[in-house]
Amino acid sequence: MKFVPLVWAGIWRNRTESLLTLLALSVGFTLFGTMLTLNQAYERAIVDTRMDRLIVACAFDCGEIPIGYAQQVARIPHVTAVGGELWTGEFHPDKQHPPITVMLVDEGMRRAWPELPMSEADWRALDLNPTGIFLGRTAAARHKVHVGDTVIVNSGPGGTADGSGLYYFTVLGFIADPPGWHEGPLETIVGNLRYQQNWGRLDERNIVLTLRVAVDRPENARAVCREIETWFTNATPALYCVPARADAQETADANINMRQISLGIGAAGLFMILFLCANGIADSVRERLPEFGVLKAMGFRDSHVALLVILEAAIPTLLATLIGGALAWAVDALIAHLALTGAIALPETHATPAAFGWALAAALLIALLSALAPLNRLRRMDVAAVITGR
Repeated sequence: MKFVPLVWAGIWRNRTESLLTLLALSVGFTLFGTMLTLNQAYERAIVDTRMDRLIVACAFDCGEIPIGYAQQVARIPHVTAVGGELWTGEFHPDKQHPPITVMLVDEGMRRAWPELPMSEADWRALDLNPTGIFLGRTAAARHKVHVGDTVIVNSGPGGTADGSGLYYFTVLGFIADPPGWHEGPLETIVGNLRYQQNWGRLDERNIVLTLRVAVDRPENARAVCREIETWFTNATPALYCVPARADAQETADANINMRQISLGIGAAGLFMILFLCANGIADSVRERLPEFGVLKAMGFRDSHVALLVILEAAIPTLLATLIGGALAWAVDALIAHLALTGAIALPETHATPAAFGWALAAALLIALLSALAPLNRLRRMDVAAVITGR
């Protein structure tokens, strides 16, 4: 307890400077916490996408794959399930509502993409109601519909058997958004492919846009992809295959590698914190050399003086970590809200205890590094010369 008045006096020797330094440190830790959380969001989105799930599409942007391809792919060794999916075209029903895109899936998707957060009861309900849909959390928040509501999707003139292009879907329930890569407001709206096969244009039935393939082990994923591409090299259309995780990583790094950029910005924030803290402690020790000389003359050992300097560096830094952590949590919550509503194209972020733990560890390390040079100066100090002012 005898150190408390000395540490307090050292920290508040210049209140204005101390407050400005605390503010700057808090901003630095806010930046670091926000960037660290954003980086973790990108990494989590990629890791959540499984390597033993394959995405198969047309090799040359043809768009359509005959549904019969699924049976041929299912015969390839190590393939455990194949499912097909098709999306209705986006449309703008009116000025007040956002466009809707429904992902129509077949029965095989239940085993090919079991991570789709639908229960057995949901699948049974979808099978019994070909016109039904389940909305994910993001879609439900944007469209504000209720169970039993009718959602009309306009696929464009001539898009259905009667020429109207209108699909009438009934909301059966709501599900969580599926894990994996989400950049921006990915709306998960799951419907039954049988509806399109029975009601769509005759020349557009029995087709899908993508096949999802499940394999028995992740290490077989790339080999199965090569086998699929080999089988369909000379087919019309030819197929392209990629593991879902590799596709997610390519998508994340397609334009700007935000994972590396977020780490770079976070590192810049830490460097700013280190510079401010080290400069502040160095100035404090330099201005108080006579005081430290008197303390040594009174019997304070080097370890006691070192503790004073380290505490003077650590207390404002840790306090700034708490303030910056609270601000970073608020910023992350804002980013999550904007991503959910589609205002920004970023993965949804959530502050984690791990990120706060890294910030605390960084604060302690910065405090120790900031104290190294001043402590070395104090260790080599000539006490008599300092006290006498020589």
